[in-house]
Amino acid sequence: MAGFTDRSHGDQWWLRQWWRGFRQTVSIPFAKRQWHASFGTLSARDALTGWPWYVLSFAGLGVLCAFLGPFGTFSDMAPLPRLAYWVSIFVVNCLQVLGALALLARLTQDRWSLPALAAGASLLASVPATAEVALLEYVLRSNDHAASSLVDIFTKVLVLTLAVTVPGVLLRARLKAPASPVTPPAPAGPDGTALLKRVKPEMRGDLWALQMEDHYLRVHTSSGNDLILHRMSDALADVAGLEGLQVHRSYWVARAAVAGTERDGRRLVLVLKNGLKIPVSRANVTAIKDAGWV
Repeated sequence: MAGFTDRSHGDQWWLRQWWRGFRQTVSIPFAKRQWHASFGTLSARDALTGWPWYVLSFAGLGVLCAFLGPFGTFSDMAPLPRLAYWVSIFVVNCLQVLGALALLARLTQDRWSLPALAAGASLLASVPATAEVALLEYVLRSNDHAASSLVDIFTKVLVLTLAVTVPGVLLRARLKAPASPVTPPAPAGPDGTALLKRVKPEMRGDLWALQMEDHYLRVHTSSGNDLILHRMSDALADVAGLEGLQVHRSYWVARAAVAGTERDGRRLVLVLKNGLKIPVSRANVTAIKDAGWV
């Protein structure tokens, strides 16, 4: 009991100790890496995909709240004004949450976990929603409720938005996540030996990347690069047995050659061990993530 009753360190010290222990506890099961592995990431385009269905779902929640009449709206408002009140709040706030999600996803570039994105979007969307609810309170409700403080309205809006947004974002991401994050084994096939025989002897080594240049093909290896007369389609057949992906119409990359990734604006870029930077086309970003490269 001494640990609970001893005050020799002061209240602030005990508060800091509690906060440190709390952070260590929640960081174990909810680490960002585990969230990304379980739910994936969210791009600005993904945030806005299917927005009419979200608006329709939020409108349905508004109809449900109009029927239940929470926060005193059942006794203070007639049925039609109550329906207009709740549907307007949910639909407008839905659009604001989607916009906030897209904005934060673009600004953070996959650095935030999905729960953080959902919570941040809820907080951001609740600011204009507070003013909108205050206006509806003034127009559609009695004078007593119209005088509610902005802090009180903001608190209620934020709690309601968090309760709907965070579970919704995580559930949607979970349903879209692949069944298993394990990278499938490389298919059996040619290992690039025949292709390397076309390269100058001093440039032969581990095959790192293929780059299409008009009717020619630049072969990047651990020893350098060489330009050969060869079609990309034939080269892809030559490396079918290697672990790699065609990340762009003009590029194929071996998994073992990737040293890291970076962003060039909105585009994902693979950085190879030799410093070569290869852009990933937007259509292939999902394949890169599913393969566990990023």
